[in-house]
Amino acid sequence: GGGSLIEEMLQDSRLSQNKQALEGLGDLKLLFEYLTLFGIAEKISFDLSLARGLDYYTGVIYEAVLLQTPAQAEESLNVGSVAAGGRYDGLVGMFDPKGHKVPCVGLSIGVERIFAILEQRIKTSGQKIRTTETQVFVATPQKNFLHERLKLISELWDAGIKA
Repeated sequence: GGGSLIEEMLQDSRLSQNKQALEGLGDLKLLFEYLTLFGIAEKISFDLSLARGLDYYTGVIYEAVLLQTPAQAEESLNVGSVAAGGRYDGLVGMFDPKGHKVPCVGLSIGVERIFAILEQRIKTSGQKIRTTETQVFVATPQKNFLHERLKLISELWDAGIKA
């Protein structure tokens, strides 16, 4: 699911009575607005069935997965989870003699896995692996232009320019 699932959850009578649920769903709705501005909302899946490390996670958990596109179906690319993390407020307390609960969010990124997949994709496509890159930093002196900046960044990405 995505934005439509969040809208459906906002209509749920029990969830709409819970302040924390409404705040969380509002944050997710904002996230999907930003994903839409980046032009990648259709590439993001909101999965309520994801379960991992339930012994120490205390809130939201997330996972980044690379999927093989139909164009890559004939390639022998290994794809799958490249990052994962979540909220684990109780984990620090397990190691603290006084058992304090410390608000924590963490993420692990499989950098070597990502680079191996990227290198394999570049070689398969016949492109040259670049050793130098140009990157554009998009900024404005005012706070009011967030949506415009995000759209510009998306256009730069579509043109193959790192931003």
